[in-house]
Amino acid sequence: MALAVQQGSNDDGRGSAETGTREVILLVDESIYSKEALLRTCYWFTDRCYLFVSRPGPNQFSVRIRAKAGLPSLESISGDFENALIDHQVRQDVERDTARLRELIVAKAFAEGDLEDAPIGDDRDPVERANVPEDRAHNKP
Repeated sequence: MALAVQQGSNDDGRGSAETGTREVILLVDESIYSKEALLRTCYWFTDRCYLFVSRPGPNQFSVRIRAKAGLPSLESISGDFENALIDHQVRQDVERDTARLRELIVAKAFAEGDLEDAPIGDDRDPVERANVPEDRAHNKP
């Protein structure tokens, strides 16, 4: 399971009427979610709750979430946390998958700026390269 939720309290399981301290523990599968995505998600939730990350076993993270006083319920916070974790993981995947394209776009932008140092490699548009005859392919205009 990618995410498992355990609700409880910070004492012997009977709860605490005086403090009302409750917690949610999420078990996160590292084969699906990276440590980086998890920690970024935790960082963005520090204004709403207290978080503690641990590793209860191989390829698994445990995230203990305790709500801060006067803020939304743990159910709401944990649901938002789960959605944010997916968001951070997808962003990380897209960033990794499009890194080369982003590098080419930046290289082309700087190449058109007449900077002194030329970028390493062929920074021309792939379509432009395909339309250039072979004898001109190695000599940039």
